[in-house]
Amino acid sequence: MAGITQAMCTSFKVDVLSAGHNFNTTNRAIAANSQEVFRMALYLVVNGASLDATTTAYTTVGEISGTGYTAGGLALTVSQVPSSGGTPTTTAFISFSNAVWPSNSSFSADGALIYNASNANKAVCVLNFGGTKVVSANSFTVVMPAAGTGSAIVQFS
Repeated sequence: MAGITQAMCTSFKVDVLSAGHNFNTTNRAIAANSQEVFRMALYLVVNGASLDATTTAYTTVGEISGTGYTAGGLALTVSQVPSSGGTPTTTAFISFSNAVWPSNSSFSADGALIYNASNANKAVCVLNFGGTKVVSANSFTVVMPAAGTGSAIVQFS
């Protein structure tokens, strides 16, 4: 059954433990020290989207189309490199800046997939918008939560 269930992808958790993603330009564990490119693609359930914790990579199945949207979504900017600042200090997190599509956008979306375009399009997390969001000849913004313990989009406790 098609649907979008918000979750951190299980494959992402495994990849992190295998040094499979680099959110930071000063990562001592990876020799290249180059931040990878993370993207956000948008999806519609009526288009056949089926995304959840078992999603392993970016897919075109169920991806939206429309004015202002390009297949594969758009690149995200890491706004908070890996940190453990906050309370409790035992939680590590990263965050992205808001994802903003142009002012002429016209499309509908039920959710999104954040994925690593630099590493075989591996999935990071699935976002469920809580219903279909519609934009008509306007900008479309996915507001990211604040960077911090208990609020960041990606965190490990």
